[in-house]
Amino acid sequence: MRPDFEACGKEFLAHARDRYIHYVYNGTNRAALDGSQPTLITVGGCRKLCGTGTQYYEWKDAANTITTWVLPIIGLIIQAPWESNEAWETTLAFFRYMGSPISVLSYVLWNIKVTGKAALMIDMAVKYDEYPPEGSDFSSMRDSMYILCIMNQYSIKQSLPPIESEWLLRIALFDNILQLGGSMEARDNIVARRTELARALREGRKKGVIPVFISFFWFVFALALSIELAYDNIGGNQTAHNLAMGLLVGWLPVMVVGSTVDRNSVSADSVRERLNSLVNEVRDALLDPSTFQRYKMATNSSGEDLAWIETLRESDMFDDNFFVAFGGQGRTHFHYGVAHPILSGIETKFMAEYGRDWLRHSATAREAIMVGSRNVNGLKMFDLRMAWQVGSAALIFCGATFGSFFISWFTPTVGLGCRTGGYLIHIVLALALLSIEVGIWFLTHDTTHTSHDIMRRVSTRLERRFTDPEKGLRHDSRTHRLIMYLRSRAFRDVIKVLIIQPLEAFNSGWLIYIIFAQTFGAYQTCACKSSNWAKGKGGFIDLQYSDFYNGHSVYMYWSVGVALSCVVMTGGLCYIAHEYCTQGHMSTEHYERAMHGLKWTRWYKKHTRFVRFLPNRVLGLGKWLGFAFTSGRTRRTRRSLVWTVYEKPRASLGEVPADQGP
Repeated sequence: MRPDFEACGKEFLAHARDRYIHYVYNGTNRAALDGSQPTLITVGGCRKLCGTGTQYYEWKDAANTITTWVLPIIGLIIQAPWESNEAWETTLAFFRYMGSPISVLSYVLWNIKVTGKAALMIDMAVKYDEYPPEGSDFSSMRDSMYILCIMNQYSIKQSLPPIESEWLLRIALFDNILQLGGSMEARDNIVARRTELARALREGRKKGVIPVFISFFWFVFALALSIELAYDNIGGNQTAHNLAMGLLVGWLPVMVVGSTVDRNSVSADSVRERLNSLVNEVRDALLDPSTFQRYKMATNSSGEDLAWIETLRESDMFDDNFFVAFGGQGRTHFHYGVAHPILSGIETKFMAEYGRDWLRHSATAREAIMVGSRNVNGLKMFDLRMAWQVGSAALIFCGATFGSFFISWFTPTVGLGCRTGGYLIHIVLALALLSIEVGIWFLTHDTTHTSHDIMRRVSTRLERRFTDPEKGLRHDSRTHRLIMYLRSRAFRDVIKVLIIQPLEAFNSGWLIYIIFAQTFGAYQTCACKSSNWAKGKGGFIDLQYSDFYNGHSVYMYWSVGVALSCVVMTGGLCYIAHEYCTQGHMSTEHYERAMHGLKWTRWYKKHTRFVRFLPNRVLGLGKWLGFAFTSGRTRRTRRSLVWTVYEKPRASLGEVPADQGP
């Protein structure tokens, strides 16, 4: 029988002390508001009195939820970054965005942090009031940094040697002497080639920011409307749970708007081919004997300094594509990018020490950039500073989702039931996926596709176990095929396929189920209206009128949940807007407009220095205390470049500084 909980509640409350006293719940209610104990009905009593079916919402109520929440959510999802003409990849990306949002947000925030560092380096390359013309060293450095940021969105071939690959990229990005194609003409100089490439990349950068912001403002309008409706009916069920459903995906606008900073190109494959072409041309030039000799003489380098170039002859490693697939915007698991190892190396080497106007001695500055700081893992570096972005992503997600959990918990029936339990499952799975991915990444970042990889070691042991000393191992045997398969896979890729992606698919499906169950009223049953997930004997259902809750602190509890979600969401969006505005000068096509944007960026940062003053002081003090407690085994100063208006009077680029501690 289809229940009618409104009529059933009136009937029960009117005769709870006589006719239906045996249905009254007398157990423990640990979730009572303000110590109050409303008249509750047991789950069994609800089934007998109200019915055992589901009271689905009427179509007008469901349609209201669809137009208020479901369509704005779909509008945001459509604006998320997707693979073009790749149905299966798009499906996997959908599962990843919806099922593992903390991981995706971590990668997006990390990429924004890296591109922000590159934009900061461009800004700090010259004096505060200096805007060099197009074609200057500053303009060339701006192109190099932008190309590096585009490279950062692509994953490299895992079999590449990390250290030699980093050196190759440093030459491709920052050298200004090498001639390409064996030619001595100016148009074949590496600087001219980078300028042409940067221009093409800026022209091909995907725009479409306006539709993203339209979808975002639609979502914000739906949120405001839902809050207003919920507070008009304090203690009411449907409007409150609709609000909680919207807050449950409060992380979605931050992720989608963040993709406008970590922006992809119109054609990812075309850009990848251009980047590979540049790297291959540089490699061919370095392997050409006459070009190599001219380069060696021009840079005044010794044979020992350039001995690593011999590694470039390894065709198994360097043939084919250097960059293999687009990995930005959180689409790819375990994507770290190539930019941070390079940027952190040159930042630690001299930029952090010399500060503003570090490009004033161009030749020496480029030498410092080319040498960089020694990093034993090269491009496979794993920087624990990424914990800031992981923690921020977890804060954004948990802040939004716990706000929705809080509202549903304190909406009658108060306590842990189907809705709050469903939210909790989604939150726990998202946190578990983050823990698995970051843990596996940290443990395998320097062994993937090497002889130390777990899969490689397992295949080696199998080969030793099943290989006959005299006859060897048959190439057509199942054992040989299994060994070859294991050798072609990395341990973290196996974990991705067998554990991470299935969990992402399940969690995204679970989120969709939550949204549609709330939209159409699938939770309107005696079991789901009860708090039978909570501790205590038996389940109970609260059928009180909303007037009862106006005087029992529901307003306060709902306000806490709404405030928690909205504050976290607003903070994340403000950070995205800040980075979008302060990084725009790096990707702007028109050079004069870029310099105008840089001028406004500097003005803004100058007048907001007080916001960054205390954090910079605290971090600086922390580095000094670390230096003191470790007896000089760590750096005395920060290894990060800090924005300033003025140059450091003692800074000089007379020589390239030696490497310092971590």
